[in-house]
Amino acid sequence: MSPSEHRTFSWRDCARELEPLAGDATLAPDPKRRFFASEELRVHPPLIFPIPAGCRSLEEYLATLPGSPGRHAVVLMQAGAVSLGLFEGGEVLATKSFKRYVVRGSGRAQPLHLKTKGKSRYGSRLRLQNARLLLQETIERLAEWEDEFGPAQQVYYNAPIRIWADLFAGKVQPPFEKDAVLRIPRDLPKPTTEVLLRAYRGLGYGRIERV
Repeated sequence: MSPSEHRTFSWRDCARELEPLAGDATLAPDPKRRFFASEELRVHPPLIFPIPAGCRSLEEYLATLPGSPGRHAVVLMQAGAVSLGLFEGGEVLATKSFKRYVVRGSGRAQPLHLKTKGKSRYGSRLRLQNARLLLQETIERLAEWEDEFGPAQQVYYNAPIRIWADLFAGKVQPPFEKDAVLRIPRDLPKPTTEVLLRAYRGLGYGRIERV
């Protein structure tokens, strides 16, 4: 690779691409376990093969690398829209997308509006009800999938901080721990099934780049 070059690779080629680099003792995981780095290289494994806690080297990472992706849940949320997916071995098991009217004419989601302006009349009550229903439907569908397919081995999400916090604010909780998830580090458009599938495909690619 030239000094400015980088290359991407699929999860299917992860071992083949990274094994030649395993002997480089200078490649170490960054504190947040997003990549391995040395003075010359930065190695980002596919996010569907995350760097395990306690991993100290690329060699250790490769020693625990699975042959195929496990069972993964993906949760994409924005105001008024949710898209959910369950995948195993890189293939789709189930998807579901929801939409509800929760955004005011000004473009501000109703729960956020209440924190700054106070309660209004019927329109705000309807938007609040829809926001609660959207969270309820999300949790119910995730729980149904866990009952049908078993628990997800890894959960990936992309959502505004407030909406993600609201998902865990009720008495009924999602079927996974809030701190056990990985954020999809991308700006995504409003969730749809197409956006969901595209986002999950993106998790299956890693890259090697020269610093």
